[in-house]
Amino acid sequence: MRETSSRSPSIVSIPDSDGSDYTPIADSPAKRTSLKRKRASVATTSTSTAKKANGKDKVKSEVIDIEDSAGPSVSRDHGSEYHSVDEIVKSQKDLLDWFESCRETRGMPWRKRYDSELIMEEKGQRAYEIWVSEVMLQQTQVATVIAYWKRWIEKWPTIADLAKADVEEVNAMWRGLGYYRRARSLLAGAKTVMSKSKYQGRLPDDPAVLEKEIDGVGRYTAGAICSMAYGVRTPIVDGNIHRLLSRLLAAHAPQTSPSTVKFLWTSAERLVNHLPEDKGIAGDWNQALMELGSQVCKPVSPDCGSCPLRKGCKAYSELSRPPPLPQEMICTLCASIPSSSDTDKISSVTIFPMRKEKKTSRSEEESVLVLEWRGESDDDRKWLFVKRPEKGLLAGLFEPPTSPVPTSSSPSKCLAASLESLQDYLESSAEVGTHRYVSSIPHIFSHINMTYHIHHSVLTSPAPPPILASAPRSTVWLDKVEVDHANVGTGVKKVWAEVYGSWGSFDLDNAPKGKKIKKGNSSATKKKPLEEVVKNGKIVKKIMMPAMPTRKVKDVV
Repeated sequence: MRETSSRSPSIVSIPDSDGSDYTPIADSPAKRTSLKRKRASVATTSTSTAKKANGKDKVKSEVIDIEDSAGPSVSRDHGSEYHSVDEIVKSQKDLLDWFESCRETRGMPWRKRYDSELIMEEKGQRAYEIWVSEVMLQQTQVATVIAYWKRWIEKWPTIADLAKADVEEVNAMWRGLGYYRRARSLLAGAKTVMSKSKYQGRLPDDPAVLEKEIDGVGRYTAGAICSMAYGVRTPIVDGNIHRLLSRLLAAHAPQTSPSTVKFLWTSAERLVNHLPEDKGIAGDWNQALMELGSQVCKPVSPDCGSCPLRKGCKAYSELSRPPPLPQEMICTLCASIPSSSDTDKISSVTIFPMRKEKKTSRSEEESVLVLEWRGESDDDRKWLFVKRPEKGLLAGLFEPPTSPVPTSSSPSKCLAASLESLQDYLESSAEVGTHRYVSSIPHIFSHINMTYHIHHSVLTSPAPPPILASAPRSTVWLDKVEVDHANVGTGVKKVWAEVYGSWGSFDLDNAPKGKKIKKGNSSATKKKPLEEVVKNGKIVKKIMMPAMPTRKVKDVV
C-alpha cells in the first residue's frame, strides 16, 4: 500500500464503486399458477373486426384461460407447515462437526474460537476485529480481504486508535476494496463508541443496541459481532445464508419482499433456539451456515453431495418428488416456479432462491475538462481538481472539473459547458488556453451507464489562476506527486489514461493513439452511371459486375 504524500495529506486515492443499503420492497401477492384456476371472461375490442350495427360498435369478447396465459409451471402445492425447520434441526450437530473440520481452511485471521474466560475488554477487542472483517467482506471476496484486514489492524489495532484517524487516512487504507462508504461507516462508528462513556470503549454486546446506535451496523453485522465475540444467542442472515435457507426450506418467494425477509430471519432464530446451551455455540453455528453457503451451497453448481444438511434439504428432495399436499393452510409465501412443461419436480436446486428482477440502469453523460497549467519551466505543471460532495455518488472524491451535459452533445457543446462551469471556480477564464477534444468513453456504475466526454486544456501563465473563495466545492491545483496520490475514482483514472496513457503518467506522448477513420473518396462512393452501347440497333445498358474468372476459348468458324 502506497503511503499518502506528505505534500497533500488530505488527498488520497480509492476506487469509485458505491454500495447501496439493503432496502426491502413492498409486499406484493405471490403468483400461484400451480393451483386450479377459473376461467375469466375478458372483454377486448378489435378495431379490425368491429362493425357498426344500429349506429353502435359491436364489441367482440374473448375468453382467456389465465393458466394458459401464465405458462406451464412446477406443480408444488404445499402448506405453510412445509417450510418448518424441524428437518434441519435434526442435522445441526452434523453441520457443526463439518465446520470444525474446515474452520481453519481459508486462514481467516479474525476467525477465532469463542473464549468465555475473556474479560469484557478482551471480548470488545474481538468484537472490533470481527466488525472490521464483516464490513470489509461486504461485496468483497475473503481472499482479497485478508491482506486488507491485516494492514488495517496493524495501523489501527484498537477501536480507540481508529477513532483518532481522519476520513482521508481511512479512505487511503481502503483503496482497492471499493464501496468506500463502508470505510467511512467504520470511522464514524469508532468515533461514536469513543465519544460516549456508556460504551466503555467497546462495541455494545446487545445486537439491538449495536444496530440502532452504531453507524453503518445493520441487523446482520450486529448479530455476527454479538454471537461470535460476545457469545450472544442471536441469528444472522447474510447473502450466503439467505440462499442457503431458501434452498433448505424450499422457499420460492421475492427475495427482498418484507414477508420473505421476515420468514428467513424467523427461521434462522428458530434454528439458534434449538441449539444446545453450550457457550458460544451460536457464533459457531452462524459461521458454519455462512461457510456452507459460501463453499458448498454456491449460487451456481452447488455441491449437494458433500452437504452435511442434505438429508433435511427440501430443495434437494424436490428433485425426485413434489412437496406434500397442504394439511391445513396453503402456503402464501411462495410464488410459482416457471417450467418449460408441466411437471411436479424441479430441475435444479438453483431454482431457489427466486430470481431477482434486474433493475434498469439510467444513462448519463458528463463533460470532463482535464485542465493543465504550465509555468515557465517544463516541470512547473499543475492540474485542477474539484472535490465531490460528501454524500451521494463518489462522495468525497476528487475529479477534474465535470459538468452534466445532454445526451449526444457534440464536443463543442461539451467544451462550452465545461468552460462555463469553470467560471464558478477560477478568477480568470480558461478560454485563453488551448483546448483539444480527446475522446468519449463509457464508465459503468452499478446503477448508471455513464459516458465521459473528455477535453484537455492547457493554460500558460506565470502562476495558476487563483481559485475563487466562492467556489461551490473544494478546489485545488495539484502537482504531479499530489495528483498521483489523489483521492480519485477509477472513472477519473480511465479519463486520465485517455489523455496521458495511464494514471500516474503525465506525458502526452503516452496517450493512446486515436484510430484514424478513413474518409471515403466522394468519387468512389458515387454510383457510376450505367454504360450505354448500341448493339444491333438496340440500346444495351451494361451493369458493372465484379470480374469473374474466365477461360479463353477459340472462336467457332
